[in-house]
Amino acid sequence: MNKLIEVLKLAEGHLEQRGVPSPRLSAELLLSRALGLDRLGLYLQYDRPLIESELEAFRSLIRRRAAHEPIQYILGQTGFRGLSIEVGPGVLVPRPETETLVQLILERLGGLKDGNSNRTGPVKVLDLCTGSGVVGLALAAECEDLWCLLADNSTAALSWAAKNARSTAIRPGQVSFCCADLSEAFGGRPVFDVVTANPPYVPSGEIARLPEEIRRYEPLAALDGGSPDGTAVLGRIIENSFRVMFRGALLALEIGESQPEALENIFAACREWYSVPEFKRDLAGKYRFVTAYRT
Repeated sequence: MNKLIEVLKLAEGHLEQRGVPSPRLSAELLLSRALGLDRLGLYLQYDRPLIESELEAFRSLIRRRAAHEPIQYILGQTGFRGLSIEVGPGVLVPRPETETLVQLILERLGGLKDGNSNRTGPVKVLDLCTGSGVVGLALAAECEDLWCLLADNSTAALSWAAKNARSTAIRPGQVSFCCADLSEAFGGRPVFDVVTANPPYVPSGEIARLPEEIRRYEPLAALDGGSPDGTAVLGRIIENSFRVMFRGALLALEIGESQPEALENIFAACREWYSVPEFKRDLAGKYRFVTAYRT
């Protein structure tokens, strides 16, 4: 019973028994990897018998997925706004909703260029808590007249960001890297047109209730917002970003759906530095982003 379709069904059932989400999709992706085929190729070869070396390669991948290792870690990559992004241990897996953060920034770049008559050269972006670099790299890939500093306090995460900068179609010199915590990142003078971040924002008490594949494998430091409501890191970013922003510059952050009220209070305490914040929803209708301008 080594036909492709039969092996695929067995793997799907095994993953389902282990509580793995989307077991059929996981099984198809992993069998595609083991056989060097795309998913369409699987459908075209359902009756193909698998040899022992192919079966063993597939079993090895299925064992990892059955242990709830993220499928993106097993495959070594994920997609983000048309980019192939490398990921693995030590870096957060990019989420689809973060693509909307990039879109919000891109839609506002024209206004930034027109509104700052003193600006010369490319639009300058600071991407805090950059992780795998997806936000900054996507911005650079989609806007040639842009330079981005990718900053993170994790050397492991920055190594992934550097790999992704090399493997994506980013022009040399369009991005730079900085290993720094938030206090170091805000030590300079105003130089940025955009400050953005997808920071840790999960309420600390909810970390233990995260799905197993997140809790066991992804770096918790990239998830834990540092307070009961998850806004400690967000608050530090809001309270300090103005120091490195030109007047009229954009602050754009990813946030948790329950956090607008707490963040409104933080912005109110910083009203001399920012415009009234705007909270935006993701494609699922949940509050997921906040934007404000440096005044």
